[in-house]
Amino acid sequence: MFRPSLLALCALFHFAGATAQTMVPKADQEGRPGDVARQAKQKAQEKFDAADTNQDGKLSREEAAAASAYLAEKFDERDKNGDGFLSWEEYVGHDRWPR
Repeated sequence: MFRPSLLALCALFHFAGATAQTMVPKADQEGRPGDVARQAKQKAQEKFDAADTNQDGKLSREEAAAASAYLAEKFDERDKNGDGFLSWEEYVGHDRWPR
């Protein structure tokens, strides 16, 4: 036997799961979420550019290790296509912020 509140809660979770896309705000969004995304993207670009010492647009395992112990540890997990480099999208973990 379902209680009305339990049924409503189940419906809410189902609807939320069906519409959820990503926690990453779009950089071109109006208002504060867009401002936060623009600042986060700019900071990520600065870190990526500083780590990309040979300026080839991707991070080698050595460049990633020199930039961050976390990137060195998670390199294989982030290198989704297995080419031995981190692209911009692999570095930030999504494709919502075009380079």
